[in-house]
Amino acid sequence: MHSELKSAILSPSYTPRVRDCEAVVDLVIRGLATPQAVTVALVRVGAPAIPRVAQVLASAPPSVRPELVPILGRLLVETNASDLSPLVQLLSDPDRKVCRAAVIALGKLPDPSPEVEATLIALWPKLQEPADQRAVAESLGKIGGSSALALLEKLVKPGDESVLGSVIELAVQRLRRTSQRAVSPSSSSRILTQVALPEPWFVTLRLRAGLEALALDAMSRLGLSPHDVLRSRTLGEPSKISIRWSRPLGELFALRTFMDLAFELPLPSLDLADVRLWDQVALALARPATKRLMQTLTEGPLRYRLELVGAGPRRGLVKKLVQTVSTKVPHLLNDPTDSPWQIDLMLSDEQSTGLVLQPKQLVDPRFGYRRKMVAASSHPTLAAALAELLCPTERDVVWDPFVGSGAELCELSLRSPKTRLIGSDLDEEALAATRENAQAAGARIELLQGDALGLWPSGVTCVVSNPPMGRRVCRGDLEPLLLRFVTHVARRLPIGGRLCWLNPLPNQTSHVAAQLGLRRKLSHSVDMNGFWAQLELWQKH
Repeated sequence: MHSELKSAILSPSYTPRVRDCEAVVDLVIRGLATPQAVTVALVRVGAPAIPRVAQVLASAPPSVRPELVPILGRLLVETNASDLSPLVQLLSDPDRKVCRAAVIALGKLPDPSPEVEATLIALWPKLQEPADQRAVAESLGKIGGSSALALLEKLVKPGDESVLGSVIELAVQRLRRTSQRAVSPSSSSRILTQVALPEPWFVTLRLRAGLEALALDAMSRLGLSPHDVLRSRTLGEPSKISIRWSRPLGELFALRTFMDLAFELPLPSLDLADVRLWDQVALALARPATKRLMQTLTEGPLRYRLELVGAGPRRGLVKKLVQTVSTKVPHLLNDPTDSPWQIDLMLSDEQSTGLVLQPKQLVDPRFGYRRKMVAASSHPTLAAALAELLCPTERDVVWDPFVGSGAELCELSLRSPKTRLIGSDLDEEALAATRENAQAAGARIELLQGDALGLWPSGVTCVVSNPPMGRRVCRGDLEPLLLRFVTHVARRLPIGGRLCWLNPLPNQTSHVAAQLGLRRKLSHSVDMNGFWAQLELWQKH
């Protein structure tokens, strides 16, 4: 029977009979199956398996009993059992390893009762072994409440770098996060966009490489002067424009080509040999000006998550950073879940190259019309860049022959509401997405289903497009497709008509456009998140 069960439990379609549950657990005792495989099979049985597992566990050989406890705990979790007594009773088991396994299993319960917390707290004074204390502290950190926090806070010893001390400190951090979430749920935490900064700050606008000129032109029209411009030449690395700013952050959304914004925090200019990195970060975050900024712009507690940029997994460093900030900047609460602030620490060759404070829960109103997307939909800042570069008049008729989800036409509508806009696509799903997004944007867009290489709507004076770039078509078909497209547009555009597009193959298509009477007026190499394309404006002459 055991050999048959050993094979059967590995099948996803096998559910043991209730009367066979003891025999299934016995496979672990005999070393014929792993606890994981047996657990998966018993979960299919559900609640009836719980007393059977508890019965086997009570009489199992001492050497294997700790391995059976997680099986019982998993069954209680998966069945959402209200009666946790089979597991709680094991806390008084004479076998210390069984007791510890039960503590760990209780820490994995999704919604334990207050009685479980009270039982674990009552167990603490009886513990002598550090391994047992670590297990209780870790479980209390996961499932405890105010009583567990009160106990563990008394046990924290500043400067204690032992394993137990680290576990207790981490548990305290978790419980503090939990209590803060109860007071101020993550869903209610946000960055205030209509509140002026407490004092002038340098705000860094991050944008795709290649869009700097368009962003600077837009800033100039709004009367804004950049403090510094850092142009990126590396794929995936954004360009940066910094501006000295004291007004509400929401006013910056008049600029439509930047991706996000952040505050650069200067690290203390101290000798790295004398001051450790985590102390530098804590000193930068503890500055009164930084505190005023975060308090002014944050609704709710000052929660943050820490991100290391330019470094691989560095759990030890992250832990030390969080511990130091918690000690020296107590008004900041580390909470990786949906926090309003993100602190980016840039690292290179074990040295810090910068510290950035990024508002994450910042409601960006610019692209709220994006209700539905299709494959290879334009990033909204790229669509905004195309609209910015084309800049049509009310007399123009603008056609997007690869309309996708309609971002370019929605952006054009926001700039020039009276311009006639036409979109076409072969894909009905794309047309449906454009229709929904246009309605959200309040844009009037005429839609046609058809091939971009054959259509030519009446009256067209401008063509705008982010064409397929190998995502919706085979890469082998891309060059002939774009050559035919450029030929079609160049021949049909009237004198003075314009083509504004993102061109992934400028070397192959530009000479064709020029031969057919188009003259390139502007061109910028733009990061397409993995490859470069040319943002181009051509005019028929």
